[in-house]
Amino acid sequence: MPFQQYAPFFKPEELDTLTAAFDATWQELSTSGLDLSSEDKIALVRRKLAQRILVSATAGGVRDLKTLKEQAMRSLGGGVRSGGEQTIPSEAA
Repeated sequence: MPFQQYAPFFKPEELDTLTAAFDATWQELSTSGLDLSSEDKIALVRRKLAQRILVSATAGGVRDLKTLKEQAMRSLGGGVRSGGEQTIPSEAA
């Protein structure tokens, strides 16, 4: 669970929502054609995804899965455009 270390700051159901948003967003990113060709790229994108969800939940007060996912996708450049064109900057991927 990418947010376990933040357990003291969230209710258990909020942690479940953060984790569900992470998992749903990661699933979409991993099937979108995004370049995840190395473990380093995967680790970087997963870290940025978790950070974005945490920012939305803490600074923005967002607690619903759909909004957390939408904000995470938007902050990561939307993942990919139709046709598989990568839109996340290469340094982030």
